[in-house]
Amino acid sequence: MLCMGFAAIVFFGQLAMVLMRYLLGFGLLEIQDAVNYAFAALVALSVAVSFDADKHVRVDVFRQNWSERTNRRIDWLGDLLLALPVFAIMLWTAFPLVKSSWAILEGSPETGGLPGLFLVKTCLVILPALVVIYILQKLFGAMRRKFS
Repeated sequence: MLCMGFAAIVFFGQLAMVLMRYLLGFGLLEIQDAVNYAFAALVALSVAVSFDADKHVRVDVFRQNWSERTNRRIDWLGDLLLALPVFAIMLWTAFPLVKSSWAILEGSPETGGLPGLFLVKTCLVILPALVVIYILQKLFGAMRRKFS
């Protein structure tokens, strides 16, 4: 639902910017920043949604010929050996950036732009945290089913 709200802000904000710029001859930096902030949040938060919906990118050329059990095992190994380390490193490296952004309550780099860039940068921590939590829950759930 949140991602749909961000998508609406991106669509209508971009539409408003184009109409204002080309029909009225002026634009507002605040709308441009709002579109940029909403797009960044949309991209960051939709990654976790795609993991949850099992719609993330994978090469399905081979998967279609394999059994469901083999595909589950490959997904489990991919989550454990690829996704979990990558998103854990993302979380570890993004935290200092977000912390310093919050310390100064960072705003738009543009003069007269919107404040609150620190909120958007928080998505850099929320994204990997949500994916790591999802993967751990999925891995421990699979282990629990296997051993019970």
